[in-house]
Formats: sequence, structure tokens, C-alpha cells
Amino acid sequence: MWDEIARQELPSSRYFIVFWSRNYVVAQGCVRELSQAAELAAAGSISPLVLRLDDFPIFWRDDLPVDTKQVFADLKPLLDVRTSRPHVSVEDANHLVQRFIEPSMKSVHPMMHRDDLLESMRTSAQKERFKCFPTMWISGFPGSGRTTLVDQLNKSMTPNGRSVSIDINAASLPKQITLKLESAGLGADFERLQHVQNDEESDAPTSVAARIDRIYHAGNYVVFRHEKILQNNVDLPEWIDDVIASLQPTPRPKLFIVSQMPLSIERRKKCFDHMAEQRVSGFSNHEVLTFAESLLAHFDPQPERWSGSAVEDLVEAAQGNLGLLVTLAQAASSVIDLGEVDELVAHAKWKAQESIAYYVDWAFATLLDDVNCQRLLLFLNDVSPCDARDLASIFEGAEDSVLKTISRCVKLGFVERDSSGLYRLTPFLSGRLARHLVRADLVEWRRSIIEKFARAPIDFDATENEFVRIESRIQATFWSGKDELPPYVEKFVSASHWFQAGVRLYHAQQHPAAHRLLKKAFAQRESFSQASKIELIRYFGLSSIRVSNDADIDACILLLNSNRKSQEIASYLEGFKLERAHKYHDAKSKYEEALRLNQDKDSRLERIYRPLIKCILLTRYPDYGLAQKYAFAWGKVRQTVFSKHALCRIYLLWGQADEDSRDPKPKDLAQLYDQALSDLKAHPGGTGAYHEVLAEAAELEGDVESAVRELGAAIGVDGRFELRLKRWQLMANNKKLSPTVLLELEELKGNPADAISREIHLKGLVEIFATALLHGINSPQRLNRFASPLGSRDIGAIVSRVKRKTGAD
Repeated sequence: MWDEIARQELPSSRYFIVFWSRNYVVAQGCVRELSQAAELAAAGSISPLVLRLDDFPIFWRDDLPVDTKQVFADLKPLLDVRTSRPHVSVEDANHLVQRFIEPSMKSVHPMMHRDDLLESMRTSAQKERFKCFPTMWISGFPGSGRTTLVDQLNKSMTPNGRSVSIDINAASLPKQITLKLESAGLGADFERLQHVQNDEESDAPTSVAARIDRIYHAGNYVVFRHEKILQNNVDLPEWIDDVIASLQPTPRPKLFIVSQMPLSIERRKKCFDHMAEQRVSGFSNHEVLTFAESLLAHFDPQPERWSGSAVEDLVEAAQGNLGLLVTLAQAASSVIDLGEVDELVAHAKWKAQESIAYYVDWAFATLLDDVNCQRLLLFLNDVSPCDARDLASIFEGAEDSVLKTISRCVKLGFVERDSSGLYRLTPFLSGRLARHLVRADLVEWRRSIIEKFARAPIDFDATENEFVRIESRIQATFWSGKDELPPYVEKFVSASHWFQAGVRLYHAQQHPAAHRLLKKAFAQRESFSQASKIELIRYFGLSSIRVSNDADIDACILLLNSNRKSQEIASYLEGFKLERAHKYHDAKSKYEEALRLNQDKDSRLERIYRPLIKCILLTRYPDYGLAQKYAFAWGKVRQTVFSKHALCRIYLLWGQADEDSRDPKPKDLAQLYDQALSDLKAHPGGTGAYHEVLAEAAELEGDVESAVRELGAAIGVDGRFELRLKRWQLMANNKKLSPTVLLELEELKGNPADAISREIHLKGLVEIFATALLHGINSPQRLNRFASPLGSRDIGAIVSRVKRKTGAD
């Protein structure tokens, strides 16, 4: 057996763990393994870990048997890597082993060599003969290989250097980034982090530059990963320019900024002497065919089963996204039946977004029997990035080890591990998992574990990622709707955390919680740069409108109107406020004002056209011709499901309207409607909206049952809660369907997965329930049970409103 271990097992191993004790040195097999392991470790073939089970010495002494001297000699080089304290506990041993082998979770696969771009980067980086620009701005679409190129460039410049990767966004502040750099790049412990937090100089951009310099002089380099957290394409804050200006030219770049956004003209001018720029282009399918085959050869035990056309289909499905191609190749290689792969890649005809969405459905189906994987994804969907120690604490006591769970999610491309040992959802999959994670038991687990995690103390036993672990508690607390934090965490909370959490809660339709946090950030708005401050006021204004806080709404509009650069946002907020008050004609005028002020800002125009057309169609005498004009203009900005849906509704409602000499119907209106409907159905992702239009058409014809059926089909594709509300409203007003809607709503109340949606829409749901009750035996007790926790006054007001609408006694 020992010969087999020596010949096969040890040489193919990556890790070697020594369970050291007084019994080890007299165990013949252990001594043989240690001798060979010492040679392999010296050659760099394996990484060792020594766990001390008792207090037996780890260095040879004169009072020990002479024949054990060689054993200690073999042990000595292994002690330099990682060794536990004497009498290591089982808990500490588990933790050390997990941390020891955890880097193997980082996926290793063939890389696509782009020598032309790499050479271009080298040329761009060179400022003069022996000096480089201290900063490089690397732009391109996700999945184009930006980070890989940065790593490849640095391998040629600092072979032993490591990347210190930091997430940064429009809401980031200098002190927050300083703390991240101290933790991830300089190994700061908790005491050091407290010192930095209390140091007023840490608020300055120069403090960020000083940490970047220290990391550079340690032989490493910094990568700022630009996250997009806001709807508008807001660039990184202006203080970044001061950081760049503080960095001096050196033999290699110190800072790399990886962003989807190209370098702006203003920033290029301001940082001209301190920053180089490189745009990373996409790929043609032809360029990646060879790379795809190398991936399949790496991942698939039987790569020869892939025909040339099958490889081409796989490449087509990735739509030029290298990250997605790696994920697809790895996942498809694990499938025994290539028929399943054919089904996966058959969706290549759709755009990349549709291809990714289908892959998520396909891959998640393989996890239906693995609750720990589902829980891991659910947790990382809320708290990301996350340290392995925190993930281990979440799954403590689970039947499978957390490493096994992580490994499975990594192989499916759902989770990635960065160079700092942090885990996060893969960027192009993040945000696409929510509808898969709504099972009642998962939602209940999420609620309890997030609150438990937020309250759990941090065991600061190392100097790795400590600030990320602190921020994880902040994320979890705010995301659970709470404000209270342990004192040792609370001292690190900044306006940036309130801003980021408020934006996320707003988009999750948790408007009261979003308003509460954004109000705190608003009080410290001067901490932010100009563009970020405008976005903060915009989001605070939106959340204030959602919670009907007139004083806060007026304060936001006043501030936005006082700045020429933000007047168009003020007009939009005024329009939104009027729309929420059902003053559609006045809202239309304000949205048109916002449209005029936002010319040449395509992303903002797109978001104005949608409510503008909606308000036109809701006015007493809709101007369908004007609505059509705006829909055409919207389509020129961007062809989306929303723009095509809006055009269908215009033609549908125009066809149902009475003839008006001021707004005559086109003679070919029926053909225009049919063509628009066909275009919507054919658009990737348009199936749900297509059924919505058919439902509205059936409703206008008085065919409620068909309308309900079409809405059911739409919900099957697009699970938006608003569609469910519309379906229940139709059912509640129909005597035949009202008993069914009562049962569905009562089932909704008992489902934890719908708890947040029910809370947000409670009054509307109670109104639907009360309407349905009018068709049968009116039971106040049944209504009160469903309406809880609403008070009797609110319930009474809703019942009165329902009776007025329906004319009931």
C-alpha cells in the first residue's frame, strides 16, 4: 500500500496535511510519507499544513531519540508554510484545513491569449523610456477578458505580484476605499482598521493614493472593479481624479480601473499626465472557436464527442462573452447526454441576455435536489462578496462541507472566487437567480439566517478580508430592514453604506426601508461628489414620492431645480408625483418638459418615454397620434420589449376609441396593430408582454375569462407581482371567478415567499379581497383575518371605497 501511495497518490496531490504528535514519529508509514512530502514541497509540487495534536516538540532536541532526528529534519521545511498551535481543537483544525485547501475553489482553465491587445496595453502603459503611467483605465463589456488581460500584463512585469481587487462605485467614499485597501492589500487587523476609521486624514483622496503606493512597493498592484449600482450611467466619483493625480510614474502601473464605461473626455483631460487608456474589444465567433475546443478538452473527459457544428453552436450561445463561454463549456462537459447540450445551445439564436437567462434555468434545474447549494446562492444574492469563514459559519452543522457546496456552484458558473479569497455570484448571473429562490422554506431560511448573521460576532483571528467581513454585517443588517448594528460594526457605517443599501432596497420595492436609509445619506449629501449627490437626491425623491412624504419631495425638487445640471431630474420627479396623484394631464406636461431637458441623454430619454406614453393614454381624451409619435421616437433610441409593448397598447386602445376628427385613425390601423403585435412576440423576452396585450384586448371585449387566461400565460413567463395583481382584480370583479381569487389570496397570505410583496401591496390586496366578497356571502371575519395587520379604520375605508366603485349597498 505504501508503495502505491508513494508512486501515485502523493505525486498527484496538491496538499499534504501532517497530524503531528508523539505517535507520528514512530509510525513507519507516516515517516515515509513525510520524507517524500518534504521533497515535493521543496520542489513546489504540494502545499503543506501541520496540525499539532499535542504538545510534542516540532524541532529536534538532544533529549529526543537520535533515530528521530531525520523525521524532524523532514518536518522543518513544512513548518514555514502553516502550522497550528499545540493541542489544536477539532473546531480550529476544521477551520485551518478549510482555509488551507479553499484556494482550490478558484476555477483554473485554459486562457485565451490576446497577444495583440496585450502588446497594445504595454505600449499604452509606457509613458517614457523607463516609466509607466501609474494608472490604466481598462474598459469593455463584461466577459471580454478585461481582468485576465490585466493579470497577464502584470505577470510579465511583476511575476510574483498579486492583484488586490477592490469593488468601487459612484457612491464610494475615500475612507471606505482606504479601509478596503488596508484590509485586502496590507493585511490590517481589527485594531488597525479602527485606527484608520478614527483618523480624519483617511477621508482624503491622498490616503487612498498612499495605500496604493504601499501595495505597489510590496510588489503587488491594485484593481478597482467599477460596479454599476445606479440606473443612470454615473461615472466613478470625481475624487478618484485626485487619487490618480497623487500617483507618480513608476516602472509599472500601480492602479488598474476596470469599467464597462469608456474613459470620459473630462476625466481624460484632467488625468492626461497620469493615466493611460485601453479599450478591450469583443470577439467574433471565429476567433473563439479554437479557444472553445481547448476548454472542452480541459473540462470534458470525452471531448471527441463534440462535432465541429456542436462547438460552433456553443460559441454562438455565448454571444461573444468569454465568461459565459467558459461557464457553458464547463457545465455542458458534465452532461452525459449531448441531447441536453443540444437543448441548451439551441437558444443561441437569442441575444446574449436571453442565452444567459436560459442557461440559469437549465443549470438551476440540476440543483433542485441540493438545498445547501440553493441556500448558498440565496445568501450570496444578499451578502456579496463574502469571506469563506463567514460562509462556513452559515453552513455549520450541514451534512455536506461548505467547500463541497461551493465547489458545485463554482462548476456550474454561479459562484466565483477572486484572488483575495472572496466569494460572490458570477457578475453576469447575479440578479438572475431571484425567481428560482422563492420556495417557502428557502425564504424562511433566508430571513432567519440573514438576521442571525447580522447579529453574529466576528472572530477576528486573522488579517485577511476583515473589513469585507464588517461590511458583510452592514449589508445583511440593512437588507433585512433593520438599522441596529453591534457597536464594533456600527462605527464603520458611512453615508456610502446608507446610499448603496437605500438604492438596492428601492429597486426591491421596499420603499419605507429605502426612504429611511436614503434620508440618512441625504443628510450627509455633501460627502459625495457632484454627480453622485444628484443621484442620491433623485433616489431620495423617488422614495419620498413612494411613501407620500411631501416635505421630503419638495426639498429634493427645490435642490434639483437650483442646479442647471439637474433641472431635468426635478421635472421628472414632479411628473412622477403628479402621476401618482392621478393628475395625468399635468404629469404629461412635466414629463414632456423633462424630455426637452434630456435631449441627447438616451438612457434617461428611455425612462421618460414610458411614463409619458402611459399618462397620455390615461388622460380623459388621449392624443393617440402624439403617443404614437413618442413611441416611434422611443424606438429610435432603443428597441426594447417596453417600447414595442407601448406601441401595441396605443394601436389597441386607438382601435377601441370613438372616431375623433382632431385625431383621425389611420386607415391601416388594424394592420399596424397586427404588425406591432407580431414584432412584440418575435422580440427576445417579448412573450410575456405579448400575452399582456392579448389579455387587455380580451378585457376590452368583455371576455374576462380569456383575459385571465392570457394573464396566466404572461405570469408563466414573467412573474412580476403587478401582473398577478391585475389578474386577481379581473377575477374579483367576476362573480364566477371570485371564489377562486379568494382562495388564491388566502393561500398567498400563508406563503412566506410572498411575504414582502404582500406587505408592499397589502391595501390593494385587501381591496381585491373585499371586492370578491361582494359576489358571495360577505364575511367581515374572513376579511379581517386576511387584512391583518391593518386596523379596523383602514379596513373600513377600503370597504367604503369598494362599495362606491361597485355601487353595492
